[in-house]
Amino acid sequence: MNSETTMTKGINKVSKSVIYMGLLALLLGIIAVAFPAGIGKFTAIVIGVFLVLGGIFRLSFAIISFSMGSMILRYLYAILMIVAGIWIIANPEMGLTVLTMVMAVYFIVDGMTEIGYSFSLMPMGGGAYMLLSGIIGLILGGLIFFHWPESSNYALGIYLGIKLMIDGAMLSLTAYTVRKSAGSI
Repeated sequence: MNSETTMTKGINKVSKSVIYMGLLALLLGIIAVAFPAGIGKFTAIVIGVFLVLGGIFRLSFAIISFSMGSMILRYLYAILMIVAGIWIIANPEMGLTVLTMVMAVYFIVDGMTEIGYSFSLMPMGGGAYMLLSGIIGLILGGLIFFHWPESSNYALGIYLGIKLMIDGAMLSLTAYTVRKSAGSI
């Protein structure tokens, strides 16, 4: 078996998985756009639950600290995580406001990263899809940033849903294009 056949089989296997992941992201995006307020509050509550669980785990691991100062700091950090998690669970709207700003920063950084990475994919094909996704990420981050905090109730669900749909389509189309250019189709 020559190396070209091996490479084609590898591209075929990987691209099929990436296409499926893209379609799953697309479906999750549609759900997020359909239920933006619910998705936003749900996301804030889930993050609160993870903070509480993480704090509990940190409390249990603080015992194995090597020094008293390290142990005290670990206990304090664990307690801070638990308190923050309980606060977010009890006040999902406030948690959603902060989370929305974090998502704006994420969209902007992710958009810049995708734009930069798209140029390396241009020779193989599919870079244009990633470039478009990056530009849309920058726009979504800017929209959230300039309409914050008023946008907190709906922005996370709608913009995250849009970004998931675009990323899902971009992943599937990029994988399809790379697969096609490798002669796997």
